[in-house]
Amino acid sequence: MTAAAYTAQVLAAYEGEVAGAAYFESLIAAYPRQATFLEKCAALERDTAQKLSVLVRKYKLTPQSQRALEERGAADARMESGREWEELLGQSVTSYAQYVDQFRALESIGPAEDQAVLAALSAHEVQLIDWMRSQIAP
Repeated sequence: MTAAAYTAQVLAAYEGEVAGAAYFESLIAAYPRQATFLEKCAALERDTAQKLSVLVRKYKLTPQSQRALEERGAADARMESGREWEELLGQSVTSYAQYVDQFRALESIGPAEDQAVLAALSAHEVQLIDWMRSQIAP
């Protein structure tokens, strides 16, 4: 993978985390009884974006505006808000697995000095999936 492709993936991951935080925050309107859980997910997304911001600065990347990313996350939440809670969680568990694979692939090619941030990116997605699985009724 070229350096440009690597940094493009880092930028996309950062933007995805910022949008992801807004996504979880926006879902609260549709699932108010799950507000505490969704706030925890949003906080994890924000924390991961903060970690990735180190790489965004290091590589002098230019993300979309905070507002645009928040609007993207809110729009994604609106598309999901008509589902039953457990259906949303089940679909999320399945679809988020692809992000784990993508993030681990990125981690495997990143330079040694980026590994802590990239490992945190992979780990946060696994954590989200674990939290969601724990919310699904047995």
